[in-house]
Amino acid sequence: MPVLETLGGALFGAVLQLLFDKLDSHQLLHYFRGTKLDVKLLKKLKRKLMDINAVIDDAERKQFTNSLVREWLHEVRDALYDAEDLLEQIDYEFSKTQLKPEFQSSASKVRGFESEMLEILDDLESLLDQKLVQDFQISSGVGSGLANNVSGKRNESSSLVAQEVI
Repeated sequence: MPVLETLGGALFGAVLQLLFDKLDSHQLLHYFRGTKLDVKLLKKLKRKLMDINAVIDDAERKQFTNSLVREWLHEVRDALYDAEDLLEQIDYEFSKTQLKPEFQSSASKVRGFESEMLEILDDLESLLDQKLVQDFQISSGVGSGLANNVSGKRNESSSLVAQEVI
């Protein structure tokens, strides 16, 4: 709440970067394949996070003049934390299978992960479908706030010099 408003893009940028890193990890993919979880769920989550990332800078600027945008950002933050928690749980389960090869995640736990993932995807979809989001400007990714450098790989080959916006 006040911390989020103070840190702004740094907090969203850090959480989004962490989520993108986890989604790109081979461990997560290996766990999904090994437990027969639908790998398409990971792709869908990544796309939703990319959509959030595309509008987060403008939303952060508008939150100070529009309380609905501020509330939207709080809901986005909660959904991102839910996604982070779920990916942490899955990573923990994967680690247990690596330490003890005889250990296997129970079918109910795997179904629980899938159910949680679907719920998070629904939450993100609902947030992105709000009319409010249609008014957000999509960031170009060059020279914008921290959140736009989330998947850092996008700007690596650019020879443009971007001035930081404070």
